[in-house]
Amino acid sequence: MKNDHENTFNLISKKLKKKLDTYTEYEIVKDELEIDSTTFIPRAVSYTEYREAERLKKELLKRYKGKSFEEVIKGKEIRTEKGICYKIEQEDNINFNIINPDIARSKILKDLKLIYGIGEVTERVLKSEGYNTIEDLCRHPRFTSEASRLLELLDECNARNIAQWITHWFPKTHPLVLCTSSLHKKENFIILDIETFGLFSRPIILFGLASINNNTILINQYFLRDIGEEPAALNAFLSHIDENSVFVTFNGKAFDLPYIKERLAYYGMYENLDHPHFDILHFSRRAWKEEIPDHRLTTLEKYLFGVYRENDVPSALVPEFYEAYMRSGNAGVLIPIIEHNKQDLVTLVNIFSKLHEKWE
Repeated sequence: MKNDHENTFNLISKKLKKKLDTYTEYEIVKDELEIDSTTFIPRAVSYTEYREAERLKKELLKRYKGKSFEEVIKGKEIRTEKGICYKIEQEDNINFNIINPDIARSKILKDLKLIYGIGEVTERVLKSEGYNTIEDLCRHPRFTSEASRLLELLDECNARNIAQWITHWFPKTHPLVLCTSSLHKKENFIILDIETFGLFSRPIILFGLASINNNTILINQYFLRDIGEEPAALNAFLSHIDENSVFVTFNGKAFDLPYIKERLAYYGMYENLDHPHFDILHFSRRAWKEEIPDHRLTTLEKYLFGVYRENDVPSALVPEFYEAYMRSGNAGVLIPIIEHNKQDLVTLVNIFSKLHEKWE
């Protein structure tokens, strides 16, 4: 039975290799200005990026020739209910700052437009009459019922319902929506980024998750040494999720979470991933619309933090680097994939903090 299982995954692996030989999911463009910055699913790389990636790939294949996987990628094999995969653990110091819950509550209470029937004009009139907060509206003959309901949610610190209330009246990128993140405990944030073997129903080859403990970022990466390890890596990912988890991603609402759900369904696995979710891409567009030329993650980190990545592999080329590993057995070409994923997680935390700083 075990041999049949292994043979099945070996067959899948061979078919994927053959398919990848004849089909690519990206295009090479003349320069970065031609890359469509309105889409965040990787489809294009500049000619310069492509040439640099090819140079890096050849260099790594040469440098790590003959070395074992464990020599190149420091980590350990783990066993889950669904099999084995490879785990890489790292930690580092980081400043993770979110708005003070009391300040967040105050900002929400000051916006009377959260109450049905109140627009900008009515808000100005009410404030001129001394109704400066939603708490004040609890003694208003017309608005007392709605105001009391929202105040009750705030007193309960019901972050999910408060966010739903706010997005009923305001866009999902409104600063008050970000304020609700302060109502969650820091340790419940799951910063998530995945790397895939391409688009459209191909395996997830790397799950990157980060959590915060005081001012330390704890990074767990689950890597597929072979695509047959995907169920185990999915299971390892799920082990980090509980009823209090809160996702922080970059375009994760459109890409990462739907992709994970699809892969879970493929293996007949199920987990409720309907958790509060702060997608930093959309908040960043609103916050720095006029200041930053595009809102790709690498552009944001360059403008906001002065980070310039060296020896990086663009997301669109990750499948080619993984393909080179599968063909050669040389784990050297995996180094930039793992480092790319780690840097994405660190940058996500930094942008999340920066947004709170900007809107506080």
